[in-house]
Amino acid sequence: MRFHVENLGPLREAEIDLGKDLIVLTGPNNTGKTYLAWSVYGLHRLRRDKRTAFLEDPALEAFVNSDRGEIDLAATRPDWDAILSRIARTCASTLPRVFASAPEPFEQAKVSLFGQEELGGRSAERATLDLRETLARFVGPDDDELVTQAARQVVFVSSLWEWLFPRCILFPAERIAVNMFAKELALNRTELVSELLEIDAGTNPADVLQRRAGRYAWPIRDSLQVANDLANIAKDKSSFADLADDLERAVLGGKVTVSDLGELSFAHDGAGDRPLPVHLTASVVKSLASLVFYFRHMAKPGDFLIIDEPELNLHPDNQRKIARVLAKAVNRGFKIMMSTHSDYVLRELNHLVMLSDPKESVAQVIDELGYDRASILPPEKLGVYLFKEQTAQLVPVSVDGFQVETIEHEIAALNADAQAIYAARFG
Repeated sequence: MRFHVENLGPLREAEIDLGKDLIVLTGPNNTGKTYLAWSVYGLHRLRRDKRTAFLEDPALEAFVNSDRGEIDLAATRPDWDAILSRIARTCASTLPRVFASAPEPFEQAKVSLFGQEELGGRSAERATLDLRETLARFVGPDDDELVTQAARQVVFVSSLWEWLFPRCILFPAERIAVNMFAKELALNRTELVSELLEIDAGTNPADVLQRRAGRYAWPIRDSLQVANDLANIAKDKSSFADLADDLERAVLGGKVTVSDLGELSFAHDGAGDRPLPVHLTASVVKSLASLVFYFRHMAKPGDFLIIDEPELNLHPDNQRKIARVLAKAVNRGFKIMMSTHSDYVLRELNHLVMLSDPKESVAQVIDELGYDRASILPPEKLGVYLFKEQTAQLVPVSVDGFQVETIEHEIAALNADAQAIYAARFG
């Protein structure tokens, strides 16, 4: 499915293919990468609202009236254009809430979704969508009489909605502050509630909120919500904990845990059983602790991760390693969108794409250089976008890799300056 925006922040117009498994946003500062990424997050956050109004269509009525709880999508040909148009309009209307902004900056913003041909292709492959197994999980296999028309409709809408928009988790650039100050921010919120309960009869509660309440965009609010519930979330174990192990072993050199107080802690491999609160740890730990926690306790198959600058506070060698771990996650079924300014991350992704060449000589160099075959990226999984001139330009990707001109230009300029400086000093 393609996500198209107009008049969004610094972007005059941009379109990205959400069908790619790994989406890379790069380019100079202040060109709209965060605007686009957070808007995509806002789109997927709508999955929490399963109102059938999004999917009003005769095909759904046919499903509701079906005795077997199934629908022939190929035969009924739902109006996917209308469905996606309704969802896109809802997404655009929520942008001020996504960014915790007044409506005015987004009055001209427009969101469009395209991909009816993809949905039609899915319909052709699975002409009949049978929901018996899904329903059995809700009402039991022997309770067919409980599968009412309303229940079938809800399950169908939920299933289709979650297929269109998988669960999305955003790791903002502010994740370091979230990890460090979540408890303090929660305390401020508690104090605000207490003040509202104690205000005089003549005081307008809105004035208190305006004066005391901080503005937090949806990604920040959702990150804070997770950070304040770590102890409960940590009771769950993910089947992707090995990816957390990879990050700890390859990048952090220690173990991320949750303290008795429900806060992230870190124990360095050489420090025994003496974990430190995350605010006392190195910046690399602050940057990646939430991602480690996610893979160990929260990750589910098919999740969509949006990561602002995964290279934050990482030395070049660790920037290469994080690229390999994220590529491995993509190959395990995750969808990932990342924004990056790192030449090391981009070049490492380039290597992983070029190593997908089936030549025997390439297979040999994979072993010689110590690459994990689970991290090798087929080029068709990767979408790279260069943000410049108020748009997002698609960067061609093939088994020969890809080039990002702005970064290549700066490297060439840096090398040229170095030669001129050395020539002036030693020539």
